[in-house]
Amino acid sequence: MKFGYYLLNTYVPELDGDSRELYARWLEQIDAAESMGFDSLWVTEHHFRLFGGMMPSPQMLLSAASQRTRRLRLGSAVSLVPMHHPLQIAEDYAMLDLLSGGRLLFGAGRGMSPHEYEVYGQDWPTAQPRLVEALDVIRMAWTEESVEWDGEYFSYHGMTVRPRPHQQPHPPVYVTANRDLDNFRMIGRNGYHLMTLPWIGSNAEQRPRIEVYLETLREAGYSEEDHDVFVMYPIYVGEDDAQARAEVEDAWHRWREFALDEVRLDPARVPLLDKIYARLGYDAMIQDNRGVFGGPDTCIEHLRSIIDVVGPTHIGLCFHFGGLKQDKVLASMERFSRHVAPALQDTGRA
Repeated sequence: MKFGYYLLNTYVPELDGDSRELYARWLEQIDAAESMGFDSLWVTEHHFRLFGGMMPSPQMLLSAASQRTRRLRLGSAVSLVPMHHPLQIAEDYAMLDLLSGGRLLFGAGRGMSPHEYEVYGQDWPTAQPRLVEALDVIRMAWTEESVEWDGEYFSYHGMTVRPRPHQQPHPPVYVTANRDLDNFRMIGRNGYHLMTLPWIGSNAEQRPRIEVYLETLREAGYSEEDHDVFVMYPIYVGEDDAQARAEVEDAWHRWREFALDEVRLDPARVPLLDKIYARLGYDAMIQDNRGVFGGPDTCIEHLRSIIDVVGPTHIGLCFHFGGLKQDKVLASMERFSRHVAPALQDTGRA
C-alpha cells in the first residue's frame, strides 16, 4: 500500500497567515513528508476562491518540491487540462519530470467549477470530451517527434514539442472519475490510472464503479497489477480518540463550510444542503469510515476498512485543512508515519 501526502487547501487567512506564511508551511509539510517516508506528494489546481484557490498552479509548487526532495513522487491531483492549451501542459509537465529526475505522476481531470472555465474563456459543457482528446494530444507530444492531429477540438501539424519527459515512454497518467461509469470505462480503456474520491459518497457505493474500471482495463489488455487505484481521504491522527476530536473537530467543520459554499454555487444541489451538512459532520465521517479521525488504533481500523471495502492501491491523505495549526498538522503526520503506516505496509487491493 502506498500513502501520499495530499494538499487540498481550504484557506483561512486569519489562521493560516498571509500567502508567504502559507507557502512556507506547505514547504515545511513537504519536507516532513519526505523525511517521514510518504510515497508521494499530490497538489490540486483551483482558482479564485478560498477553497483551493491558493494553489492555482500545481506545476509551480511541484517544481519547488522537486528541488528540495529526492524520493517523493510528485503528483498533480489534478491539472485542469480542459482549461489550458494541451501543448502547454505537455511542455510544463515534461519540464517538471526532468527537474525531478523522473518522479512525476501526471493527474488530469475536468474539475468541478464552471465559473473557473468562464473566467478563462473555456467551455464547461464540453470539458469532459475535450479532456479525453487533450490527453491523447499530450501523450503524442511526449512520445512522437512530430504531432499530427486532427480531432474534434484540436488540430496540429508538424509540431515538435520540447522538452521530452524523463520517464519513457511518458510519465504515468492518472485521470479522475467519481460517478459516471462511462468515465471509469474511458480511463480503463486508455490504460490510465484511476483517481476517485469515495468519501464524498460512500465507500461501498464506489467499489462497483472501481470494478467497472478494472474490468475495462483487463478487457483492453492492460495488467491490473500495473495500475493504481488512487483515493483521497481527510485524516487527523491524535494521541487518542478524545484528543483527536478536541484538536481537529473545529477545523473539519470549517472545511465543511467551504464544501457547502461550493454546493451553493450549483442551484440544482441547493435543496440537498441539509443532507450534505449532516453527512459532512465529524461523527458521520467517522461512522462511515469516510474521515480517518482518531487515535492511531482507530485510524488503522478506518484505513483497513477503506482498503477492504474500496480496494485502493494508493491512498492520498489530507492533513491540513480548515486552518489547522502547523504544529498539529506536523504532529498528526508524525503519528501517522510512526504508528499507522507500519501497521498497513503489507496490505493491498482487496
